[in-house]
Amino acid sequence: MANKILLLVIIVIGYLSFFTSCANIGMPSGGLKDSIAPVIVRSIPAYGQRNFTDQKIRMTFNEFVIVEGLNDKFVVSPPTTKRPIIRTKGKTLIIDLNEKLKANTTYSLDFKDGVSDNNERNALRNLRLAFSTGPDFDSLRVVGFIKDAFNLEPIANSYVLLYRGRSDTLVYKTRPDFIAKTDQKGFFAVTNLPADTFQVYGLSDVDNNLKFTPGSDSISFIDNLVIPSAKFFPERDTTISGNDTLLVFGKTRFSPEPLYLLRFGEPFFDLRLDKYVHPTRKVVDLTFTQSVADTFSIEPVNFEAKPGWKFTEMSSKSDSVRIWLTDSMVYNKDTLIFKVDYLQQDSLKEYYTKSDTIRLYFTDVTQSSRNKRKERRRIDKEENSVMLTTNAKAGFDIYRQLLIESPEPISVFDSTKISLFEKIDTLFTPIKYKLTPDSLNKRRYHLAHPWKYGTDYKLTIDSAAVKTIYSTDSKKIKEEFKTQEEEYYGKIILDLKNITVPTIVELLTDEKDEKIVQSVSVTKSGPVTFQYLEPRKYLIKTIFDRNNNGKWDTGDLKKRIQPEEVMYYLEVVKVRGNWEAKKDWSLPSQQFSKTIIDEELEAQKIKDKLKKKKKTTAF
Repeated sequence: MANKILLLVIIVIGYLSFFTSCANIGMPSGGLKDSIAPVIVRSIPAYGQRNFTDQKIRMTFNEFVIVEGLNDKFVVSPPTTKRPIIRTKGKTLIIDLNEKLKANTTYSLDFKDGVSDNNERNALRNLRLAFSTGPDFDSLRVVGFIKDAFNLEPIANSYVLLYRGRSDTLVYKTRPDFIAKTDQKGFFAVTNLPADTFQVYGLSDVDNNLKFTPGSDSISFIDNLVIPSAKFFPERDTTISGNDTLLVFGKTRFSPEPLYLLRFGEPFFDLRLDKYVHPTRKVVDLTFTQSVADTFSIEPVNFEAKPGWKFTEMSSKSDSVRIWLTDSMVYNKDTLIFKVDYLQQDSLKEYYTKSDTIRLYFTDVTQSSRNKRKERRRIDKEENSVMLTTNAKAGFDIYRQLLIESPEPISVFDSTKISLFEKIDTLFTPIKYKLTPDSLNKRRYHLAHPWKYGTDYKLTIDSAAVKTIYSTDSKKIKEEFKTQEEEYYGKIILDLKNITVPTIVELLTDEKDEKIVQSVSVTKSGPVTFQYLEPRKYLIKTIFDRNNNGKWDTGDLKKRIQPEEVMYYLEVVKVRGNWEAKKDWSLPSQQFSKTIIDEELEAQKIKDKLKKKKKTTAF
């Protein structure tokens, strides 16, 4: 019995010793994460202080702070001519405005979220400081948003410029009187303004001079002059009796209402030869900054040009040119020198011919002596024939044409060597088609036929059907493909109302780049149908085509022309196979918001939220 008691005592002591020692080893870890932004405990000057003339501002916080990226976010209004110097000392942030301040002026300092604590990087958001160098403190303001004129997306880090003068050339020549910068939502607030009349602009300011540089900067402007004002509306609380205890509460209503500026890039003639390369012996590629249609010519310098020494191929936008060298005496040269001519403008906007001389070099890739002969035979064999390609594939869309493309420009296409078959029952039966050359690309042909839903087809092109400009024949190809079933496609029927000007209606992919799927122009209200649609989500956009030229046109600051207005249907449209999505859209008089609702995603968010709440409640 004594032995049992002794054993029990030893076990208890060991148990206590083990857990006590485990609990006391080292320092405790973890704890609540710091999520609180720094707090200002002292500011020199204080907010709203008057008669402050020192160019150094000091703000002391309750903890150490860092200012990473503050130089790019920090804005002083009115703007200083020199760049402020920003540094920290202990828990104090010091801003040296680096110049003598203007007399009797209210300064506004906007830090955005550029100040955060040193440990957890908790940002102090919307930090502002305002003071006056005179006895008066200005408190008016102009607020608003800057959006991209083409897609209504918010533009961050755009400058907002306010000018007191009324000349339209101020934004080109003069620094603004007051400035602000937009946040990630495109919102801006130009605060602490005096009672005055202003011109308002939005500017990208690529060259950091606070002036509009055509061709470099994008711009936005308000058509009318802006006059900020404020009015106090008191609300008296009479619940407390007695005149001496009458309390007055209220609020100040600022004017104007939030402004919306639509930023655009002006059309600007800046045609330059941007790039030139010699990727293969037979090809020279030239890239220009703008279209060179009807303004381009190229002449050899280090060899004599014979008739037909080149074949020119332009891109769809005419801003890039491919020169196919057709003379073997030319393309076998290791060095080629050309004179390239195109139009340019002088400072008076007069056109003249600009000439660039370019040198191009090409060296064949050397082969080892052991493989050189074998490789040469392979290359010679490949150069004697070309392989045509098509866009034929399983699930071919019935509204498309077959594209037949050659890797080299085509000189002859013998259509008698093309056969198209439709599978009827179990046999492929020859059918008719229409073959036409592409209007721009001389390497491409279009084959058209009224395709049937869910049908098998076969395309055969015999060898030597195509002969290229290098007298190279094409190889034989055979492509089998099947068109989509009718049930695969969906349809959108959009009933448009309030169409008062020529309007372009675009169906876009629900993606960041918003690729155009289909487009139609209308001049009056009524239904618009988009058919043969792949099952997926889409966006719908309209462009008010004021000049009825079938495309979106940008603005012109000198002519005070705003860009053509765009609007979005504020709902993602989901298309299902074998289904019609019917939507009504009464176009508003104006639209600046692009808050497009995806009902499917919103429903899923609610479902996930309820699921999470249910799981939390269970615990």
